[in-house]
Order: sequence, then structure tokens, then C-alpha cells
Amino acid sequence: MWKILKTFFVIEKSNKKNIFSCLFVAVFVFSLIFFLKNMDIGNSIKEKSDEYQSISTALGKFQNIDATDSGNGSDLYKNLVRQQQAVSKQKMALKMNLPKVFLDTAIDLANLRAKAFDMEGFDDVAIYLPSKIDNQLDSVFYQYIKKIGMPLSIDSLSYFQFLPYLFGVLGSFWFIFMSIYSCGIMIEEFQHTSLIKGYPITFDKYVLAKCISSMLIVGVFLLELFVCSLPLIYFKGLGNPSYPIAIFNGIFEVYPIYQYIGISILYMICISIFTILLSIILNVLLKNMYLTLFLELLLYIFPMLFPNMISLVPFNPFNYLNFPNLLNGQMIEFAKPVVLTSTHGLIYIGMSITIMIVSVKLFLTTGRLKKV
Repeated sequence: MWKILKTFFVIEKSNKKNIFSCLFVAVFVFSLIFFLKNMDIGNSIKEKSDEYQSISTALGKFQNIDATDSGNGSDLYKNLVRQQQAVSKQKMALKMNLPKVFLDTAIDLANLRAKAFDMEGFDDVAIYLPSKIDNQLDSVFYQYIKKIGMPLSIDSLSYFQFLPYLFGVLGSFWFIFMSIYSCGIMIEEFQHTSLIKGYPITFDKYVLAKCISSMLIVGVFLLELFVCSLPLIYFKGLGNPSYPIAIFNGIFEVYPIYQYIGISILYMICISIFTILLSIILNVLLKNMYLTLFLELLLYIFPMLFPNMISLVPFNPFNYLNFPNLLNGQMIEFAKPVVLTSTHGLIYIGMSITIMIVSVKLFLTTGRLKKV
């Protein structure tokens, strides 16, 4: 087994597909860094300026009327005016380095928005304002910051602040990337069976060795994410790995950055194993890499096309492959809210991996290979 792993490693490290995939990951990270730097993402003053403009646009939907408590404006109009004032106050607090004022105002702003969701006419301006889930995440985040007295980060993204953003973006289509990478993992063996008949091991062990070698390449992909992000330390600093991130995992709570990164890596490893095993099984059944890729992508988008089915089949592992959406609470924004948690996702994906490993062990034999 060890000898065949060494053989696979020698083959895989010079494989053009692996070289191209590594280059793609590196280019993706550098492109994302350039995009965030160009857009100045993470700059709180700029974000508040954009937020102020969005509320101004929402207020433009109303006639110019009296927004005082005794005025003739609607409750929603008065609420939006107070939101605009709160955002303006936050900008002032940032410029004058008044973190306590900023935090108190941020919590007040979240409360104002929570009231606005139930007001008449909100649907007409909802596009200009944060969603109910985003507002709840902001509220949890700012209350936690105030509670522990941690300094706010108001500059552009540092190294540790960038990593959750990177894993959030890449995690949204990691299954797609892995499907493209692995969709033809066993096709060459099935087209040229003489490639493996000379190995002194059974076919299921050959498949296991193939999976392990592929996962070593996945490990290189994950390592690239950290290494290619290192220039940010020079330009923006290291940052704080304990800085909080608000997430949804059945309840709204706060994770430190290092815990968020750990969960993301665990998910990406599980998704990689799941996808590689699925590709092997579909290669055997379909004998075509393009059909394998098509079916994998179809299964992936099925929960998005039919969200009502998620609650009927909550144990479907494809419900959980876009893990950033789980952590952002996007599933509870459906017309029929569905509470999916990252913990359940890892359990169901793990169970699916176990079932596929058993299937490979029981059904992918040398005899089966001869029939292909």
C-alpha cells in the first residue's frame, strides 16, 4: 500500500491537472486580495458612507414630510430618518475615535431596524436595507464587542480578518471546484484497465490509495490559501485571530476567527472526501466524466431550485455543501424557513462518506472492473 501511495504521489505532483488547479487557487486568492484592496472592503468609514447613501435612497421613496414625533410622516419614514441619523453619528464616532459612542449607536441602530421590519411599507424599501438575518448578526456582534470590551477593527482587512472572508467566498463553490477537479478521477483506469492489473493489491485498495493521493493534493490547495494570503501581513498587519464573527448555528452566536477558520477547513476536507468518493462511484456507473460532472452539479443545485424540499429531506448532504450560507443563516430567510445547522451538516456528510466507503468496499471489485 505504501509503495503504491509513493507511486501515486510521484504521478500526481507532475499531473497537469493538479498544476493547473494549484495555479487557479493561487490566482483566485491574489485576485480576491486585489479586489478587496481596490474596493477598500473592511474600511468601516467607507462602509458607513455606503450605508448612509442606501438609507438616503430609501427615504427618496417618500415625499418630503415632517419626520418629528408629532409630524405627519409614517412610522417607517420616521424610523428611516432615525436610522440615517444613527449612521451619521457612527461615521462621526469613527472619525473622532469614540468607540463607545459607535457601539452604543450600532446597538440602537440594530434595534431601530428590528422594529422597521414589521412596519407597513417596509417591502418597498427592503432592497436598500440589511435583511432581518444580517441585522440580527450585527446586533449579536456589537453586543458581544461591547460586553467584552474588545477594540473595534475599522481599517481594511488584515491577514486574520481576510481569511474568514476568503473561506466564506471559496466555501460557497468549493463543491463545484472539487467536482470539476475529480469528475474524471477513475476514467483513465476504466479505459485502460491494464494500468492497474499489474498492481499487487485489490481494486478497493487501489481506489483507497487514489483517494488518499487526491486528498494530499487537496491539502496543498488548503495550504495555498494561507501562504498566498501572507502578503497582507506586510500591507495590513497580522490582525487578531480571536476577533469575533457572528454566525448562526441553530442560534445566533459569536465565534472567534480561528474557530470559524477551523470549521471551514473541516467542512472543506469533508466536502472534498465526499466529492471524490461520489466521483469514483459515478465514474463506475456512468463511465463518463462529463455525465459525472453534470449529475454532481445537478444534485448540488437541486436544493436551490426546490427549497421546499429541504425541510422534507433534511438529511440530504447536498443541503449542507454551501456551508457559508449555513453559518450566515441564509436558510431561515426562505419563504418557508428551514433551520439547518453546521453541526448537523458535518454529521450528515460524514454519514454519507461512510456509506460510500462501504459501497466502494463491497461493490468496486476487480471483477466489476473487468465488466466495465
